[in-house]
Amino acid sequence: MNFFRKKKKEPQPVIMTDNSIIRRHYRFTGIVQGVGFRVEVWKRAVDLGLRGWVKNNYDGSVECELQGSQEKMDHLVASMKKIPRIHIESISVHQIPLKQESGFEMMGY
Repeated sequence: MNFFRKKKKEPQPVIMTDNSIIRRHYRFTGIVQGVGFRVEVWKRAVDLGLRGWVKNNYDGSVECELQGSQEKMDHLVASMKKIPRIHIESISVHQIPLKQESGFEMMGY
């Protein structure tokens, strides 16, 4: 055992550049209200370090804006589709301008 031997360095995480941060507006329809959809989006967004908000609409849909990497947003949406009590019938999504935000908010709660 050699205590003076240098350890191999672990690979460093990739640091995102400003151009890899995007913002998207989502609208989900289906069984998305009364099933904890907003709470699940909020938990996942916070865990992933995404910024934005989520809210219920009067027509039974749920809207949210997510800001961060496309990969993290895609991961969040894919994980929402796997929750048995939630049934997403459709998702509309479009890219929108970035906003200055410091976190993620669950609106109307």
